[in-house]
Amino acid sequence: MQESWRLLLLFMPLLAGAIAIFFSFQLMKRYGVPFAGSYFYYLVFLYVFGSYSLAGSGVLEYLLTRMDVDLKVIQSTQLFALFLGIPFIVLSKFMLLRSITEFFGKRIPRAFTIPYFGVAATAFILYGIFVVRITRFELGEFQFLISLQRCVFIGFMICMYLTIFFTTISISAGMTDHYEKRFIRIFGSWYLLFMVLGNIALALGGIHVIVEHVFFFVFLSWHLIPILFLNLYLEKYHSQTAAVQEDFEIKLSTFADAFEISKREREVVQLICKGLSNQDISNSLFISLQTVKDHTHRIFVKTGVKNRVQLTNMIRSA
Repeated sequence: MQESWRLLLLFMPLLAGAIAIFFSFQLMKRYGVPFAGSYFYYLVFLYVFGSYSLAGSGVLEYLLTRMDVDLKVIQSTQLFALFLGIPFIVLSKFMLLRSITEFFGKRIPRAFTIPYFGVAATAFILYGIFVVRITRFELGEFQFLISLQRCVFIGFMICMYLTIFFTTISISAGMTDHYEKRFIRIFGSWYLLFMVLGNIALALGGIHVIVEHVFFFVFLSWHLIPILFLNLYLEKYHSQTAAVQEDFEIKLSTFADAFEISKREREVVQLICKGLSNQDISNSLFISLQTVKDHTHRIFVKTGVKNRVQLTNMIRSA
């Protein structure tokens, strides 16, 4: 019965996280603002990490323990599950920071982006070598590495959420709209509280197994609260934009059917009509700059237009 409860406690945060992603997707689709899209991808990457690395390692531990598998084999499996989830947690925090900067109409400077991913990639590779050496050649204690993982993860969470919080406070200081300023500061404060509660639960995880489940629940379920604030804000400031967006979507669908525009090409067209540059489209769709240019060229050939202005006018008159 105790094992059944543990599995149930793993399932509940996964369900809550899926609900948060669903509502975030609805907000992104309805309002079409860039920061809502980035926030949606933040939740997706975070959910992948939580379901694969955290819940997955817990389920593996449960199954392998019932099969009387050696403790070191169980621990090495958990280490690899957490190791392979590192890229997703790194991407998720970056997308959250990007969402905050897009809210203020700004972009994350390359002076931050390049070192951020450079350090993350280097740490990922070196840590992978370290994990392989320990698990394959048994050149160390597994429990030590698990504890090290916990400490590094806590440190990463603290650094990223403090960076996001102080970025939010700093940029919002110049806002003249008191409602917007209040919203963004409440939004940032909720995430700071999330960081505090999550890291406390994670740091105390070794005391009792229920504490680990508390961390997992906070990790995936907490985002339902900020989404509520995000929905209230978008409803107040972007409801008119949503109506225009819905009309545009109908015209875009008619246009895509008439000229046999593919799904990916349609996404490119949509971003072109929003005024994004090729580089911005590349960043938004996670494709290369050359791929964007290729899609744009094919769209121009199919429709017979010569530039972006003609393409936008053609869709709006569809």
